[in-house]
Amino acid sequence: MAGIESDILDELYNALDRDPSSVFLHERLLEVWAELGDKEMTSGFASTLQQLDPYNELAAQYLGQIPKSKPKSKQDPNKAKAPTASRQWSFSNLPGPSYSQGESSNSQPLPNLSGQEKDLSDGYTILKLEAQMLQVELASVLSHLSTSDHEDDEVLPNLIAMSEGRVSSVISMEQPLAVRERAREIKASPEDAEELIIEDFEAIVRWAGVQDPPLEVDAIRERLVKRKLLLEAALPESMGQDTVTALRHIEREYLEKQYVNSETMLGDDISDIPKENFFVSEDNYAWDMDELAQAITANDGVMRNPLSKQLFTDSDIRQILAHPLGQRLKPMQLKQNQLKQGVRSATIEWVAKVGKIMLEDQSVDTAPSRHALDEFQAYVVTLPQSEQETIKSLKIPGIDSTSRQPFDYTIGESVRDAIANTTCLHKVGDFLSQAARYLKSQ
Repeated sequence: MAGIESDILDELYNALDRDPSSVFLHERLLEVWAELGDKEMTSGFASTLQQLDPYNELAAQYLGQIPKSKPKSKQDPNKAKAPTASRQWSFSNLPGPSYSQGESSNSQPLPNLSGQEKDLSDGYTILKLEAQMLQVELASVLSHLSTSDHEDDEVLPNLIAMSEGRVSSVISMEQPLAVRERAREIKASPEDAEELIIEDFEAIVRWAGVQDPPLEVDAIRERLVKRKLLLEAALPESMGQDTVTALRHIEREYLEKQYVNSETMLGDDISDIPKENFFVSEDNYAWDMDELAQAITANDGVMRNPLSKQLFTDSDIRQILAHPLGQRLKPMQLKQNQLKQGVRSATIEWVAKVGKIMLEDQSVDTAPSRHALDEFQAYVVTLPQSEQETIKSLKIPGIDSTSRQPFDYTIGESVRDAIANTTCLHKVGDFLSQAARYLKSQ
């Protein structure tokens, strides 16, 4: 028995074990055994098929009988006749397309599929099975012909490809939708802009995957970037962020994008971040927005990367605040911005003066620094309540002059830590000098 016939029989018997009463499977087995010339098996399957379907024309043909006419069922003439399939079979127990080229065709059906997914899965298996059978029949016919035309030479390789599951190599895929047409579609449904752009990018990925040979990941990414730029040119500027977000999702799901971090702050894999929570900052860190918002909240709303300790860019900050999970950060961000504007020049000069004294203090008892801190505290008490709140609560970005690590500190915290001897006086003096320069720039 040839290998291809053996494969077909294995496939059919495997399916028959799951659905012993399938008329379709008995018909196909009958045809295969007849093709192989095994009269005993052909007769046996014809008899079994006739028991399952007494009016089956194929069974009657192989048994040498005249087909019986089906009795007409009594039906309401006003009731529309339901459409019937030309072949009867059960989808429910056929093996799904869970194997690739070179794997066994006796794979178990995929679990937990929806109705439509199950129909698609089983229909795919039926397509492969029928392609195998047509391949055998056509090869047999061609072997008896002295010549064959060009179309026959093309059909047989196509049937082989389909029987092996390489359907996309036979059926060409349409080109992605034109940019202008896609842009019109997006502008007509602005509330669905991000999802529509994701669908557009997915179409590019699918198209690239069925090319011969398939495009490499870098080539696909290059095409997506070009597509993004073309869409941005055709869409309103307000939708620019939607294209950026859509590309990020595609890079994670299809292009094996690598990020600086491989896990979230709570130890989850980047691939496990829910789509609606996924965010990538410009420094290529991937975030679960819920975790990121909590970390920023814990730092009094300072927009600093919790992992790298660097401040987020303006673009990142806008995206974080625009995200549904980042909305809670807006009041804190607004408060910090307002605090920046509430410091008078005299106070900034005081901060710079104290910082300079502390940096230059080399005395054993640190008396100059202690005296300057006491004077500064006495001065702060005389300030309006709003300015005192700024001294107490405004987070100011600083850089450790020794380790070069960034950090955030308030003037009030630094003064309290210096008085309590919990922080080096020179470090506090360095911070106060940086704070004065920062406040002047605001």
